[in-house]
Order: sequence, then C-alpha cells, then structure tokens
Amino acid sequence: MSTKTTILIYTGSPLDYPEYRHTALHFTFATGTTSTMHVVGTQGLFIFQEDVDLDPHDFGSELAKTVPVGEINGDVSAETIRRAVAATPVRNGREDLDWNCQNWVGDALRMLVERGVFSAEVRERAVDGMVEGCLEARDQ
Repeated sequence: MSTKTTILIYTGSPLDYPEYRHTALHFTFATGTTSTMHVVGTQGLFIFQEDVDLDPHDFGSELAKTVPVGEINGDVSAETIRRAVAATPVRNGREDLDWNCQNWVGDALRMLVERGVFSAEVRERAVDGMVEGCLEARDQ
C-alpha cells in the first residue's frame, strides 16, 4: 500500500486574496491514518503544526481546492515522511517577511525530493498546481 499526498488550499481570510490562501500538505497513509502538516501563525511567528486524523473540511476555513501531489511507495514509512516534513525550516527572520505557508509547502516538498520520496518533476507539477489554486482566489 502507498501513501497518498495532496496539497490542501483554503480560502483566504479576511479576504480571499491569493497571498492570504492557506496551504498544507495532507497525507493518507497506508494504515488509513491521515496527517495534515502545515505552518500556522503570521509573519515572524510561524510554527509547524501536524493535525492527525483531522478532516480537511474541519480546518476552520473553506477548503477551496485539493492538488494531487502523488503516491509515495509503501516502503517509505509514515515516520520517515513526518521526520522529513517536520525538518523543513520555518522562516521567521527579518528577511523573510514575505515568506508564508505557501513557500513552506514548496520547501517541504523539496525536502521530500532530497530524500528520494518524490522526483523534482512531481514537486514542480504540485507547486504549479498550488500556485494556480491560490490564483483562483475570489477577491483578487
């Protein structure tokens, strides 16, 4: 059995602008357990968060879109995936004021590429899909 990976895109708040859309990585492991990994907070105060077995529709904002990333080989354990994603740096420095959860998703996918979980092409397609989904914001 494999692990299914998707990017979740939530409507922006207070207005649904592309830069306010929240993004997260969602994993459905072979065991049936799910995990949503993302950074939450605001500029300079972001923290990593993992929500286990939480329905993506119960996040608090409207789920606007899901972007399929790919299937992860069943030989890669849930713990290996968690460690790789949790090790993704959270940028809270003065030079990172335009960095957000969308950047973090791209960085986390890069960590999975570096560990051989996904190819660079799979990451590129997923990030392109995420950007397109964010640009679909209603209040542009």
